[in-house]
Amino acid sequence: MVGSILIFLTSMILLLLALLTALQLFSMYRSHQMNEIIYDPTNPTYWPTKKWQVSSPEEQGVSSAELLKMIDFYHKKQQKNKEINIDSLTIIRNERLIADLYFNPLFPKDKKHIINSCTKSIMGILIGIAIDKGHIENIDVPVLDFFKDLNPKNIDKRLNTLKIKDLLTMRTGWHSQDSYLYQWTGLFKMQATENWAEHILKLPFEASPGSRFDYSNMASFLLSAILTKACATDTLSFAEEHLFNPLGIKDIFWEKSPKGIYMGFARMWLKPHDMAKLGLLYLQKGKWENAQVVSKSWVEESIKAHSFPKQYRYIYNENNKIDFAASGGNWVFSNLVRPFTDGYGYQWWLDKFGMFSAIGVGGQYIIVLPKERLIVVATSKLKGKDSFLPATLLKKFIIPAIKSNAPLPPDETAHQQITSFTAVSIPQNEIKSTVYFPAIAKEISGNTYSLDSAINLNPWQHNNIMLLFEPNADYAMFSYTIPINQTIKYRVGLNNQYRITNSNDRSHAAIGEWTSPNTFTISHEIIGYSSKGKWILTFSNNEIEVIEIGMTGKYHYPGKVKDD
Repeated sequence: MVGSILIFLTSMILLLLALLTALQLFSMYRSHQMNEIIYDPTNPTYWPTKKWQVSSPEEQGVSSAELLKMIDFYHKKQQKNKEINIDSLTIIRNERLIADLYFNPLFPKDKKHIINSCTKSIMGILIGIAIDKGHIENIDVPVLDFFKDLNPKNIDKRLNTLKIKDLLTMRTGWHSQDSYLYQWTGLFKMQATENWAEHILKLPFEASPGSRFDYSNMASFLLSAILTKACATDTLSFAEEHLFNPLGIKDIFWEKSPKGIYMGFARMWLKPHDMAKLGLLYLQKGKWENAQVVSKSWVEESIKAHSFPKQYRYIYNENNKIDFAASGGNWVFSNLVRPFTDGYGYQWWLDKFGMFSAIGVGGQYIIVLPKERLIVVATSKLKGKDSFLPATLLKKFIIPAIKSNAPLPPDETAHQQITSFTAVSIPQNEIKSTVYFPAIAKEISGNTYSLDSAINLNPWQHNNIMLLFEPNADYAMFSYTIPINQTIKYRVGLNNQYRITNSNDRSHAAIGEWTSPNTFTISHEIIGYSSKGKWILTFSNNEIEVIEIGMTGKYHYPGKVKDD
Protein backbone atom coordinates (compact mmCIF):
# COMPACT_ATOMS: atom_id res chain seq x y z
CA MET A 1 0.00 0.00 0.00
CA VAL A 2 2.78 2.40 0.99
CA GLY A 3 4.65 1.51 -2.20
CA SER A 4 1.59 2.33 -4.32
CA ILE A 5 1.21 5.70 -2.64
CA LEU A 6 4.89 6.51 -3.21
CA ILE A 7 4.60 5.52 -6.87
CA PHE A 8 1.49 7.73 -7.23
CA LEU A 9 3.16 10.69 -5.53
CA THR A 10 6.30 10.28 -7.62
CA SER A 11 4.19 10.15 -10.79
CA MET A 12 2.33 13.33 -9.80
CA ILE A 13 5.58 15.16 -9.07
CA LEU A 14 7.04 14.09 -12.42
CA LEU A 15 3.82 15.16 -14.16
CA LEU A 16 3.97 18.54 -12.44
CA LEU A 17 7.61 19.02 -13.40
CA ALA A 18 6.80 18.05 -16.98
CA LEU A 19 3.94 20.57 -17.04
CA LEU A 20 6.15 23.32 -15.66
CA THR A 21 8.81 22.53 -18.24
CA ALA A 22 6.20 22.62 -20.99
CA LEU A 23 4.95 26.00 -19.76
CA GLN A 24 8.48 27.38 -19.72
CA LEU A 25 9.19 26.11 -23.25
CA PHE A 26 5.86 27.45 -24.52
CA SER A 27 6.58 30.79 -22.85
CA MET A 28 9.96 30.96 -24.57
CA TYR A 29 8.27 30.23 -27.89
CA ARG A 30 5.61 32.90 -27.27
CA SER A 31 8.25 35.48 -26.41
CA HIS A 32 9.61 35.31 -29.95
CA GLN A 33 6.19 36.25 -31.36
CA MET A 34 6.56 39.90 -30.27
CA ASN A 35 7.45 41.90 -33.35
CA GLU A 36 9.15 45.26 -33.11
CA ILE A 37 6.76 48.24 -33.27
CA ILE A 38 7.97 50.24 -36.27
CA TYR A 39 6.40 53.48 -37.53
CA ASP A 40 7.31 56.96 -38.72
CA PRO A 41 6.18 60.26 -37.18
CA THR A 42 3.34 61.94 -39.08
CA ASN A 43 4.20 65.67 -38.95
CA PRO A 44 0.99 67.06 -37.44
CA THR A 45 -0.61 70.14 -38.98
CA TYR A 46 -0.89 71.59 -35.45
CA TRP A 47 0.22 70.77 -31.90
CA PRO A 48 -2.32 70.56 -29.04
CA THR A 49 -0.05 72.39 -26.58
CA LYS A 50 -2.92 74.67 -25.57
CA LYS A 51 -5.93 72.69 -26.72
CA TRP A 52 -6.93 69.67 -28.77
CA GLN A 53 -8.74 70.44 -32.00
CA VAL A 54 -12.16 68.78 -32.16
CA SER A 55 -13.49 66.86 -35.15
CA SER A 56 -16.43 64.62 -35.90
CA PRO A 57 -15.48 60.93 -36.09
CA GLU A 58 -16.53 60.81 -39.75
CA GLU A 59 -14.08 63.57 -40.70
CA GLN A 60 -11.31 61.25 -39.47
CA GLY A 61 -12.67 58.11 -41.15
CA VAL A 62 -14.40 56.76 -38.03
CA SER A 63 -18.03 55.69 -37.74
CA SER A 64 -20.06 57.50 -35.05
CA ALA A 65 -22.69 54.76 -35.26
CA GLU A 66 -20.09 52.15 -34.28
CA LEU A 67 -18.96 54.29 -31.34
CA LEU A 68 -22.58 54.55 -30.21
CA LYS A 69 -22.71 50.75 -30.13
CA MET A 70 -19.73 50.89 -27.76
CA ILE A 71 -21.53 53.36 -25.47
CA ASP A 72 -24.64 51.18 -25.47
CA PHE A 73 -22.52 48.10 -24.69
CA TYR A 74 -20.92 49.89 -21.73
CA HIS A 75 -24.23 51.09 -20.30
CA LYS A 76 -25.76 47.61 -20.52
CA LYS A 77 -22.77 46.15 -18.65
CA GLN A 78 -23.06 48.83 -15.99
CA GLN A 79 -26.78 48.15 -15.55
CA LYS A 80 -25.92 44.53 -14.79
CA ASN A 81 -23.01 45.42 -12.51
CA LYS A 82 -23.01 48.78 -10.70
CA GLU A 83 -19.36 48.22 -9.75
CA ILE A 84 -18.36 48.88 -13.37
CA ASN A 85 -17.48 52.57 -13.68
CA ILE A 86 -15.52 54.26 -16.46
CA ASP A 87 -15.05 57.92 -15.60
CA SER A 88 -13.86 59.13 -19.00
CA LEU A 89 -12.94 57.84 -22.44
CA THR A 90 -10.97 60.09 -24.80
CA ILE A 91 -10.49 59.04 -28.43
CA ILE A 92 -8.08 60.87 -30.73
CA ARG A 93 -7.35 60.12 -34.37
CA ASN A 94 -5.07 62.12 -36.64
CA GLU A 95 -4.42 64.47 -33.71
CA ARG A 96 -8.14 65.34 -33.59
CA LEU A 97 -10.39 64.75 -30.61
CA ILE A 98 -13.25 62.71 -32.07
CA ALA A 99 -14.94 61.50 -28.86
CA ASP A 100 -14.70 62.95 -25.35
CA LEU A 101 -16.95 60.82 -23.19
CA TYR A 102 -17.68 61.29 -19.48
CA PHE A 103 -19.81 58.56 -17.90
CA ASN A 104 -19.48 59.44 -14.21
CA PRO A 105 -21.55 62.50 -13.21
CA LEU A 106 -19.15 63.11 -10.32
CA PHE A 107 -16.16 63.37 -12.69
CA PRO A 108 -16.71 66.34 -15.01
CA LYS A 109 -14.56 67.42 -17.93
CA ASP A 110 -11.26 69.20 -17.18
CA LYS A 111 -10.74 67.53 -13.79
CA LYS A 112 -7.56 65.71 -12.82
CA HIS A 113 -7.73 61.94 -12.39
CA ILE A 114 -5.31 59.63 -10.64
CA ILE A 115 -3.38 57.68 -13.27
CA ASN A 116 -1.84 55.04 -10.98
CA SER A 117 0.84 53.03 -12.79
CA CYS A 118 0.59 55.11 -15.97
CA THR A 119 3.03 57.15 -13.87
CA LYS A 120 5.65 54.49 -14.56
CA SER A 121 5.62 55.22 -18.29
CA ILE A 122 6.18 58.92 -17.52
CA MET A 123 9.06 57.88 -15.27
CA GLY A 124 10.51 55.99 -18.22
CA ILE A 125 10.34 59.14 -20.36
CA LEU A 126 12.08 61.18 -17.66
CA ILE A 127 14.98 58.74 -17.40
CA GLY A 128 15.39 59.04 -21.17
CA ILE A 129 15.48 62.84 -20.95
CA ALA A 130 18.02 62.67 -18.10
CA ILE A 131 20.27 60.46 -20.25
CA ASP A 132 19.80 62.74 -23.29
CA LYS A 133 20.96 65.70 -21.18
CA GLY A 134 23.96 63.86 -19.76
CA HIS A 135 22.78 63.68 -16.15
CA ILE A 136 22.90 59.86 -16.34
CA GLU A 137 25.57 58.20 -18.49
CA ASN A 138 23.46 55.31 -19.80
CA ILE A 139 21.11 52.52 -18.71
CA ASP A 140 24.00 50.21 -17.84
CA VAL A 141 25.11 52.30 -14.86
CA PRO A 142 24.93 50.21 -11.65
CA VAL A 143 22.13 51.29 -9.34
CA LEU A 144 24.45 51.32 -6.31
CA ASP A 145 26.50 54.10 -7.93
CA PHE A 146 23.69 56.49 -6.90
CA PHE A 147 23.36 55.26 -3.31
CA LYS A 148 26.88 55.15 -1.96
CA ASP A 149 25.75 57.28 0.96
CA LEU A 150 23.37 54.54 2.11
CA ASN A 151 26.02 51.82 2.00
CA PRO A 152 23.63 48.96 2.90
CA LYS A 153 25.45 46.34 4.96
CA ASN A 154 25.57 42.61 4.30
CA ILE A 155 24.12 43.06 0.84
CA ASP A 156 23.51 40.22 -1.58
CA LYS A 157 26.33 40.29 -4.16
CA ARG A 158 23.69 40.35 -6.90
CA LEU A 159 22.82 43.92 -5.88
CA ASN A 160 26.18 44.99 -7.31
CA THR A 161 25.07 43.80 -10.75
CA LEU A 162 21.67 45.58 -10.70
CA LYS A 163 21.53 48.25 -13.44
CA ILE A 164 19.14 51.04 -14.38
CA LYS A 165 17.99 48.93 -17.32
CA ASP A 166 16.85 46.21 -14.91
CA LEU A 167 14.65 48.75 -13.15
CA LEU A 168 13.22 50.06 -16.43
CA THR A 169 12.38 46.58 -17.70
CA MET A 170 11.12 45.11 -14.40
CA ARG A 171 13.88 42.51 -14.20
CA THR A 172 15.28 43.28 -10.74
CA GLY A 173 15.29 39.76 -9.35
CA TRP A 174 14.05 41.09 -5.98
CA HIS A 175 11.72 39.36 -3.57
CA SER A 176 9.70 42.57 -3.36
CA GLN A 177 6.09 41.25 -3.22
CA ASP A 178 4.82 44.73 -4.02
CA SER A 179 2.34 44.15 -6.86
CA TYR A 180 -1.26 42.95 -7.16
CA LEU A 181 0.05 39.35 -7.19
CA TYR A 182 0.82 39.76 -3.49
CA GLN A 183 -1.96 42.22 -2.60
CA TRP A 184 0.80 44.88 -2.40
CA THR A 185 2.11 43.41 0.88
CA GLY A 186 5.69 44.46 0.17
CA LEU A 187 4.58 47.96 -0.85
CA PHE A 188 2.81 48.49 2.47
CA LYS A 189 5.93 47.33 4.31
CA MET A 190 8.03 49.82 2.38
CA GLN A 191 5.56 52.65 3.04
CA ALA A 192 5.79 51.98 6.76
CA THR A 193 9.48 52.92 6.71
CA GLU A 194 11.07 56.38 6.69
CA ASN A 195 13.66 55.76 3.96
CA TRP A 196 12.10 53.81 1.10
CA ALA A 197 15.25 53.63 -1.02
CA GLU A 198 17.22 52.09 1.85
CA HIS A 199 14.42 49.57 2.43
CA ILE A 200 14.45 48.56 -1.24
CA LEU A 201 18.21 48.11 -1.41
CA LYS A 202 18.05 45.66 1.51
CA LEU A 203 15.54 43.39 -0.23
CA PRO A 204 16.46 39.73 -0.68
CA PHE A 205 16.78 38.36 -4.21
CA GLU A 206 14.85 35.55 -5.88
CA ALA A 207 16.89 35.60 -9.09
CA SER A 208 19.78 37.42 -10.71
CA PRO A 209 19.02 40.91 -12.09
CA GLY A 210 18.10 40.84 -15.78
CA SER A 211 17.00 37.21 -15.74
CA ARG A 212 13.21 37.41 -15.57
CA PHE A 213 10.24 39.82 -15.58
CA ASP A 214 8.54 40.56 -12.26
CA TYR A 215 6.42 43.70 -12.06
CA SER A 216 7.70 45.88 -9.22
CA ASN A 217 6.50 49.26 -7.97
CA MET A 218 9.73 49.61 -6.04
CA ALA A 219 11.75 49.52 -9.25
CA SER A 220 9.95 52.61 -10.52
CA PHE A 221 10.30 54.39 -7.18
CA LEU A 222 14.04 53.79 -7.29
CA LEU A 223 14.14 55.35 -10.78
CA SER A 224 12.68 58.53 -9.26
CA ALA A 225 15.25 58.42 -6.45
CA ILE A 226 18.05 57.98 -9.00
CA LEU A 227 16.83 60.90 -11.11
CA THR A 228 16.65 63.09 -7.98
CA LYS A 229 20.28 62.32 -7.15
CA ALA A 230 21.59 62.50 -10.73
CA CYS A 231 19.88 65.78 -11.64
CA ALA A 232 20.25 67.54 -8.26
CA THR A 233 16.55 68.46 -8.28
CA ASP A 234 13.31 66.77 -7.40
CA THR A 235 11.61 64.59 -10.00
CA LEU A 236 8.53 66.80 -10.41
CA SER A 237 10.57 69.97 -10.98
CA PHE A 238 12.65 68.11 -13.58
CA ALA A 239 9.46 66.80 -15.22
CA GLU A 240 7.85 70.23 -15.31
CA GLU A 241 10.88 71.87 -16.92
CA HIS A 242 11.72 69.23 -19.48
CA LEU A 243 8.46 67.36 -20.18
CA PHE A 244 5.25 68.88 -18.86
CA ASN A 245 5.86 72.55 -19.69
CA PRO A 246 6.88 71.92 -23.31
CA LEU A 247 3.65 69.93 -23.78
CA GLY A 248 1.49 72.56 -22.09
CA ILE A 249 0.69 70.32 -19.11
CA LYS A 250 0.20 72.67 -16.15
CA ASP A 251 -2.11 70.95 -13.68
CA ILE A 252 -0.26 68.08 -11.97
CA PHE A 253 -0.43 66.56 -8.53
CA TRP A 254 2.10 63.94 -7.40
CA GLU A 255 2.64 62.47 -3.96
CA LYS A 256 6.04 62.09 -2.28
CA SER A 257 7.71 59.65 0.10
CA PRO A 258 8.59 60.70 3.67
CA LYS A 259 12.05 61.66 2.37
CA GLY A 260 10.52 63.88 -0.32
CA ILE A 261 11.08 61.56 -3.29
CA TYR A 262 8.21 61.68 -5.78
CA MET A 263 6.55 58.30 -6.21
CA GLY A 264 7.83 57.10 -9.56
CA PHE A 265 5.45 54.14 -9.52
CA ALA A 266 2.07 55.93 -9.07
CA ARG A 267 0.09 58.59 -7.14
CA MET A 268 0.17 61.12 -10.00
CA TRP A 269 -2.97 63.01 -11.10
CA LEU A 270 -3.41 64.43 -14.61
CA LYS A 271 -6.28 65.55 -16.82
CA PRO A 272 -7.32 63.03 -19.51
CA HIS A 273 -6.47 65.51 -22.31
CA ASP A 274 -2.97 65.89 -20.87
CA MET A 275 -2.57 62.12 -20.65
CA ALA A 276 -3.31 62.03 -24.39
CA LYS A 277 -0.49 64.52 -25.03
CA LEU A 278 1.99 62.00 -23.65
CA GLY A 279 0.64 59.45 -26.13
CA LEU A 280 1.09 61.94 -28.98
CA LEU A 281 4.65 62.70 -27.86
CA TYR A 282 5.54 59.05 -28.34
CA LEU A 283 3.52 58.78 -31.53
CA GLN A 284 5.75 61.58 -32.83
CA LYS A 285 8.92 59.78 -31.65
CA GLY A 286 9.66 62.31 -28.90
CA LYS A 287 9.18 65.51 -30.91
CA TRP A 288 6.86 68.33 -29.84
CA GLU A 289 6.48 71.44 -31.96
CA ASN A 290 10.04 72.43 -32.88
CA ALA A 291 11.80 70.61 -30.04
CA GLN A 292 12.97 67.04 -29.51
CA VAL A 293 11.68 66.61 -25.95
CA VAL A 294 13.11 63.11 -25.67
CA SER A 295 15.38 61.49 -28.23
CA LYS A 296 13.91 59.43 -31.04
CA SER A 297 16.27 56.58 -30.19
CA TRP A 298 14.98 56.51 -26.60
CA VAL A 299 11.36 56.29 -27.76
CA GLU A 300 12.23 53.42 -30.09
CA GLU A 301 14.06 51.56 -27.33
CA SER A 302 11.23 52.29 -24.88
CA ILE A 303 8.67 50.46 -27.01
CA LYS A 304 10.93 47.55 -27.87
CA ALA A 305 10.33 44.29 -25.99
CA HIS A 306 13.10 43.84 -23.42
CA SER A 307 11.02 41.68 -21.08
CA PHE A 308 8.27 39.14 -21.67
CA PRO A 309 5.49 39.09 -19.05
CA LYS A 310 3.94 35.96 -20.58
CA GLN A 311 6.97 33.83 -19.85
CA TYR A 312 6.42 31.34 -17.05
CA ARG A 313 8.15 32.37 -13.85
CA TYR A 314 8.08 31.20 -10.27
CA ILE A 315 6.20 33.24 -7.67
CA TYR A 316 7.62 33.06 -4.17
CA ASN A 317 5.61 33.18 -0.96
CA GLU A 318 6.29 35.14 2.23
CA ASN A 319 8.97 32.62 3.24
CA ASN A 320 10.73 32.98 -0.11
CA LYS A 321 9.58 29.50 -1.17
CA ILE A 322 8.08 28.72 -4.58
CA ASP A 323 4.27 28.88 -4.70
CA PHE A 324 3.49 26.56 -7.61
CA ALA A 325 -0.26 27.24 -7.59
CA ALA A 326 0.25 31.01 -7.75
CA SER A 327 2.96 30.59 -10.40
CA GLY A 328 0.69 28.60 -12.68
CA GLY A 329 -2.23 30.94 -12.03
CA ASN A 330 -0.12 33.94 -12.96
CA TRP A 331 0.89 32.27 -16.23
CA VAL A 332 -2.74 31.55 -17.11
CA PHE A 333 -3.78 35.10 -16.19
CA SER A 334 -0.96 36.73 -18.18
CA ASN A 335 -1.48 34.57 -21.25
CA LEU A 336 -5.24 34.14 -21.39
CA VAL A 337 -6.83 37.07 -19.53
CA ARG A 338 -4.66 40.17 -19.28
CA PRO A 339 -4.25 42.34 -22.43
CA PHE A 340 -1.06 44.10 -23.55
CA THR A 341 1.38 41.54 -22.14
CA ASP A 342 3.26 40.40 -25.24
CA GLY A 343 6.23 42.51 -24.26
CA TYR A 344 7.48 45.14 -21.85
CA GLY A 345 9.79 48.00 -22.78
CA TYR A 346 11.06 50.85 -20.64
CA GLN A 347 7.97 51.06 -18.37
CA TRP A 348 5.59 50.59 -21.34
CA TRP A 349 3.34 47.58 -22.05
CA LEU A 350 3.51 46.20 -25.59
CA ASP A 351 1.06 44.32 -27.77
CA LYS A 352 2.08 42.10 -30.70
CA PHE A 353 -0.48 43.85 -32.90
CA GLY A 354 1.52 47.06 -32.80
CA MET A 355 0.11 48.89 -29.77
CA PHE A 356 1.95 50.25 -26.76
CA SER A 357 0.33 51.42 -23.56
CA ALA A 358 0.73 53.05 -20.18
CA ILE A 359 -1.55 51.14 -17.82
CA GLY A 360 -2.65 51.81 -14.24
CA VAL A 361 -4.60 49.63 -11.85
CA GLY A 362 -8.34 50.27 -11.80
CA GLY A 363 -8.61 50.88 -15.54
CA GLN A 364 -6.31 53.84 -16.33
CA TYR A 365 -4.92 53.72 -19.88
CA ILE A 366 -2.92 55.67 -22.44
CA ILE A 367 -3.05 53.45 -25.54
CA VAL A 368 -1.25 54.30 -28.78
CA LEU A 369 -1.87 52.46 -32.07
CA PRO A 370 0.60 54.08 -34.50
CA LYS A 371 -0.63 52.46 -37.72
CA GLU A 372 -4.05 54.09 -37.19
CA ARG A 373 -2.72 57.35 -35.69
CA LEU A 374 -4.99 56.50 -32.77
CA ILE A 375 -4.70 57.49 -29.10
CA VAL A 376 -7.20 56.25 -26.52
CA VAL A 377 -7.20 57.45 -22.91
CA ALA A 378 -9.39 55.89 -20.23
CA THR A 379 -9.84 56.79 -16.57
CA SER A 380 -11.90 54.41 -14.48
CA LYS A 381 -13.01 52.88 -11.21
CA LEU A 382 -12.77 49.20 -12.10
CA LYS A 383 -11.80 46.06 -10.20
CA GLY A 384 -10.29 42.67 -11.08
CA LYS A 385 -10.79 41.50 -14.63
CA ASP A 386 -13.22 44.39 -15.20
CA SER A 387 -10.12 46.62 -15.19
CA PHE A 388 -9.54 45.47 -18.75
CA LEU A 389 -12.92 46.75 -19.98
CA PRO A 390 -11.34 49.78 -21.76
CA ALA A 391 -9.12 47.34 -23.70
CA THR A 392 -12.24 45.35 -24.64
CA LEU A 393 -13.96 48.53 -25.88
CA LEU A 394 -10.87 49.36 -27.92
CA LYS A 395 -10.63 46.00 -29.67
CA LYS A 396 -14.36 45.29 -29.98
CA PHE A 397 -15.61 48.73 -31.01
CA ILE A 398 -13.06 51.53 -31.43
CA ILE A 399 -10.68 49.83 -33.86
CA PRO A 400 -13.56 48.33 -35.93
CA ALA A 401 -15.10 51.83 -36.07
CA ILE A 402 -12.10 52.98 -38.12
CA LYS A 403 -13.37 52.55 -41.67
CA SER A 404 -11.02 54.65 -43.78
CA ASN A 405 -8.06 57.01 -43.87
CA ALA A 406 -10.31 59.40 -45.81
CA PRO A 407 -13.39 61.23 -44.47
CA LEU A 408 -16.71 59.37 -44.34
CA PRO A 409 -20.14 60.84 -45.18
CA PRO A 410 -21.46 62.91 -42.21
CA ASP A 411 -23.68 61.23 -39.63
CA GLU A 412 -24.97 64.24 -37.68
CA THR A 413 -27.53 62.32 -35.63
CA ALA A 414 -25.03 59.80 -34.29
CA HIS A 415 -22.38 62.49 -33.80
CA GLN A 416 -24.75 64.64 -31.71
CA GLN A 417 -25.55 61.67 -29.51
CA ILE A 418 -21.85 61.10 -28.88
CA THR A 419 -21.35 64.79 -28.08
CA SER A 420 -24.08 64.58 -25.43
CA PHE A 421 -21.74 62.50 -23.26
CA THR A 422 -19.17 65.30 -22.99
CA ALA A 423 -20.97 66.91 -20.05
CA VAL A 424 -23.14 65.15 -17.47
CA SER A 425 -24.79 66.56 -14.37
CA ILE A 426 -24.43 65.35 -10.78
CA PRO A 427 -27.24 62.90 -9.93
CA GLN A 428 -29.88 64.01 -7.46
CA ASN A 429 -31.37 61.30 -5.25
CA GLU A 430 -34.77 61.62 -3.66
CA ILE A 431 -34.30 63.84 -0.60
CA LYS A 432 -35.21 62.28 2.74
CA SER A 433 -37.72 64.40 4.61
CA THR A 434 -36.33 63.32 7.99
CA VAL A 435 -32.89 62.15 9.06
CA TYR A 436 -32.61 59.21 11.47
CA PHE A 437 -30.35 59.74 14.49
CA PRO A 438 -30.00 56.88 17.01
CA ALA A 439 -29.25 57.65 20.64
CA ILE A 440 -25.57 56.79 20.20
CA ALA A 441 -25.08 59.57 17.61
CA LYS A 442 -24.96 62.28 20.28
CA GLU A 443 -22.77 60.10 22.49
CA ILE A 444 -20.02 59.54 19.92
CA SER A 445 -20.21 62.90 18.15
CA GLY A 446 -16.90 64.75 18.34
CA ASN A 447 -14.97 61.85 19.87
CA THR A 448 -11.57 61.06 18.39
CA TYR A 449 -10.83 57.35 18.04
CA SER A 450 -7.27 56.04 17.95
CA LEU A 451 -6.80 53.03 15.66
CA ASP A 452 -4.41 50.10 15.96
CA SER A 453 -1.30 51.05 13.96
CA ALA A 454 0.03 47.51 13.35
CA ILE A 455 1.02 47.41 9.68
CA ASN A 456 -0.70 44.06 9.10
CA LEU A 457 -3.98 45.53 10.43
CA ASN A 458 -3.66 49.09 9.21
CA PRO A 459 -1.48 49.18 6.06
CA TRP A 460 -2.58 52.71 5.08
CA GLN A 461 -1.85 53.98 8.63
CA HIS A 462 -5.20 55.76 9.00
CA ASN A 463 -5.89 57.13 12.46
CA ASN A 464 -7.84 59.62 14.58
CA ILE A 465 -11.31 58.82 13.26
CA MET A 466 -13.95 61.40 14.16
CA LEU A 467 -17.64 61.94 13.33
CA LEU A 468 -19.35 65.19 14.20
CA PHE A 469 -23.12 65.66 14.07
CA GLU A 470 -24.39 69.23 14.34
CA PRO A 471 -27.94 69.80 15.62
CA ASN A 472 -30.50 70.01 12.79
CA ALA A 473 -27.79 69.65 10.11
CA ASP A 474 -28.40 67.50 7.05
CA TYR A 475 -24.75 66.47 6.93
CA ALA A 476 -22.08 65.12 9.27
CA MET A 477 -18.37 65.98 9.35
CA PHE A 478 -16.01 63.01 9.00
CA SER A 479 -12.27 63.23 9.51
CA TYR A 480 -9.18 61.05 9.92
CA THR A 481 -5.43 61.42 9.63
CA ILE A 482 -2.97 59.88 7.18
CA PRO A 483 0.86 59.74 7.28
CA ILE A 484 2.92 62.89 6.76
CA ASN A 485 0.67 64.74 9.24
CA GLN A 486 -2.29 65.28 6.94
CA THR A 487 -5.91 65.44 8.05
CA ILE A 488 -8.67 64.43 5.65
CA LYS A 489 -11.98 66.11 6.49
CA TYR A 490 -15.20 66.19 4.50
CA ARG A 491 -18.97 66.51 4.76
CA VAL A 492 -21.20 63.44 4.55
CA GLY A 493 -24.74 63.98 3.27
CA LEU A 494 -27.42 62.58 5.59
CA ASN A 495 -30.52 63.27 3.50
CA ASN A 496 -29.66 60.94 0.61
CA GLN A 497 -27.71 63.68 -1.19
CA TYR A 498 -23.99 63.68 -1.93
CA ARG A 499 -22.09 66.51 -0.27
CA ILE A 500 -18.90 67.63 -2.01
CA THR A 501 -15.97 69.00 0.00
CA ASN A 502 -12.47 70.12 -0.97
CA SER A 503 -9.80 68.79 1.40
CA ASN A 504 -6.03 68.50 0.87
CA ASP A 505 -6.24 69.27 -2.87
CA ARG A 506 -8.96 66.67 -3.29
CA SER A 507 -12.71 66.83 -3.88
CA HIS A 508 -14.64 64.31 -1.77
CA ALA A 509 -18.23 63.28 -2.51
CA ALA A 510 -19.87 61.40 0.35
CA ILE A 511 -23.23 60.16 1.53
CA GLY A 512 -23.96 58.36 4.82
CA GLU A 513 -26.61 56.76 6.97
CA TRP A 514 -27.11 54.83 10.20
CA THR A 515 -27.54 51.24 9.01
CA SER A 516 -28.12 50.01 12.57
CA PRO A 517 -28.48 51.71 15.98
CA ASN A 518 -24.69 51.65 16.43
CA THR A 519 -23.30 51.45 12.86
CA PHE A 520 -22.77 54.45 10.57
CA THR A 521 -21.89 53.69 6.93
CA ILE A 522 -20.25 56.22 4.60
CA SER A 523 -20.18 55.70 0.83
CA HIS A 524 -17.65 58.07 -0.68
CA GLU A 525 -15.70 58.90 -3.76
CA ILE A 526 -12.59 60.99 -4.17
CA ILE A 527 -13.45 62.72 -7.43
CA GLY A 528 -10.96 61.46 -9.98
CA TYR A 529 -9.77 58.50 -7.89
CA SER A 530 -9.66 54.96 -9.24
CA SER A 531 -12.16 53.35 -6.89
CA LYS A 532 -15.17 54.15 -4.80
CA GLY A 533 -14.87 53.56 -1.09
CA LYS A 534 -16.84 52.72 1.98
CA TRP A 535 -16.35 53.24 5.70
CA ILE A 536 -18.38 51.10 8.11
CA LEU A 537 -18.06 52.47 11.65
CA THR A 538 -19.48 50.44 14.53
CA PHE A 539 -19.48 52.02 18.00
CA SER A 540 -19.65 50.27 21.38
CA ASN A 541 -18.96 52.06 24.67
CA ASN A 542 -15.57 53.74 24.12
CA GLU A 543 -14.50 51.44 21.29
CA ILE A 544 -14.84 51.50 17.53
CA GLU A 545 -14.64 48.81 14.85
CA VAL A 546 -13.75 50.24 11.46
CA ILE A 547 -14.11 48.45 8.14
CA GLU A 548 -12.64 50.29 5.16
CA ILE A 549 -13.31 49.03 1.63
CA GLY A 550 -11.19 50.51 -1.16
CA MET A 551 -9.12 49.84 -4.26
CA THR A 552 -6.62 47.46 -2.66
CA GLY A 553 -9.09 45.48 -0.58
CA LYS A 554 -11.05 45.34 2.65
CA TYR A 555 -9.41 46.29 5.93
CA HIS A 556 -10.49 46.01 9.55
CA TYR A 557 -9.19 48.45 12.15
CA PRO A 558 -10.02 48.19 15.87
CA GLY A 559 -9.74 51.32 18.00
CA LYS A 560 -10.86 53.20 21.08
CA VAL A 561 -11.57 56.74 22.24
CA LYS A 562 -8.34 58.71 22.35
CA ASP A 563 -7.25 59.95 25.75
CA ASP A 564 -7.02 63.73 26.04
